[in-house]
Amino acid sequence: MKVNRWEKERFREANKSSLLLAGIMGILLVVLLVIYLSIPRVPSGPSQSKPEPEPMATGTVRAVRENFRLSPNGTKIGELIQGAELKVLEDRGAWIKVQVEGWLWKDSTSLSSS
Repeated sequence: MKVNRWEKERFREANKSSLLLAGIMGILLVVLLVIYLSIPRVPSGPSQSKPEPEPMATGTVRAVRENFRLSPNGTKIGELIQGAELKVLEDRGAWIKVQVEGWLWKDSTSLSSS
């Protein structure tokens, strides 16, 4: 098969265009890789612990016994007794989200390793 001069020139120009396009794509990939690697990463998964929220206020329970609920007007999960110290984390009108600290007898709990 005989290739004429015009076909050779066309083939050469096509190769130049392909090389130019490959070069541009390579540069683009390098730029995208540099941008990706410069983005700060936040650890995820179970090993990531949430920072403890800062209390808005502190207080004590006034009632002799007060229900401790999972959410406002939600499921009762326990009771707090008069004098129990608590930290207020959020205020929602008639309800406050609190954090309490205390101790439990270990043998009365079911623990899983973290």
